[in-house]
Amino acid sequence: MMRKLRYTLTLLVCFGFITQAQETTVYYHNNNEITKNTDSATYYMKFSKLDNGSFAFQSYCMDNILKEKGTVQNISTLIKDGEITTFYTNGNMMDKTNFIAGLPGGIQIHYFADGTVNYKTMVNSAGYGFTNQAESDTKYLFCATPDHQVILEDGNGYFKAYNNQLEVTQEGTVINTFADGTWKGYENNQLAFIEVYKNGVLIKGENFSLDGNIYQYAQRNRRPEPKGGINSFYNYIASSLQSASGIDAKVMMKFIVDPSGNLKNIEVINSSNKKINSLAISALKNAPKWNPALEQGKPIQFAYYMPINIKN
Repeated sequence: MMRKLRYTLTLLVCFGFITQAQETTVYYHNNNEITKNTDSATYYMKFSKLDNGSFAFQSYCMDNILKEKGTVQNISTLIKDGEITTFYTNGNMMDKTNFIAGLPGGIQIHYFADGTVNYKTMVNSAGYGFTNQAESDTKYLFCATPDHQVILEDGNGYFKAYNNQLEVTQEGTVINTFADGTWKGYENNQLAFIEVYKNGVLIKGENFSLDGNIYQYAQRNRRPEPKGGINSFYNYIASSLQSASGIDAKVMMKFIVDPSGNLKNIEVINSSNKKINSLAISALKNAPKWNPALEQGKPIQFAYYMPINIKN
């Protein structure tokens, strides 16, 4: 009888990838696809390996203007870790954000193009995968307008976030660092959403989507998950890989959960044993539908990186 495999499965979220390299320059199209044709590329990234095994990176426009820099855990998944800084075309900082394993966690600062601070927040990330914390918690610490008027200080006041054109994108009252009352969001100067908070807890929200629909929600963002639950999915993967008995392997998979819950664009990013690749791809291709990710009530496409470790 075939021995039951012992396995671990970790789900990671990310939005781009490149091939493995230690020190290199990689060119990309707008859709984050790698290209060797520099004439068709829209930006490029430079990587250098650090002593701790992570990689420092700098991302440049094709006119060699720096647009982002920071550190990623590895260059297969581009999972950000540590301080990430983005820049305006004039060289001033746009955002300075701390990342923990790919998600914002800690202090976030957004700057106006003149170098002054628009707002400062503190984010407690909900993390990847299936955690008990449903959503990230945000504390609002400071906010100022483009004319340098301070409207939120020491966690109390009014919050206004501005885009590069100095248009308000989000606004609402803050009490003791938490969102409170009615908050509004805007896109292209049009009302995009209304949310009601009490002591930082979202009570209800309405998303006025560009597709003409109105989505109601009580949770701002929801990660995709298997319809039968995570334990059922683990069991399915283990069962599908039973024929790999006798093989030790580590495989990094990437797939998309589309707005209908289908798993698409399944591929192997890295693998320590190619014998397992086709089995892992087949398992995900035949997996049952998932519940899709939701962003303010609207189903969205969501990318997953999934390491599968098999040990006999």
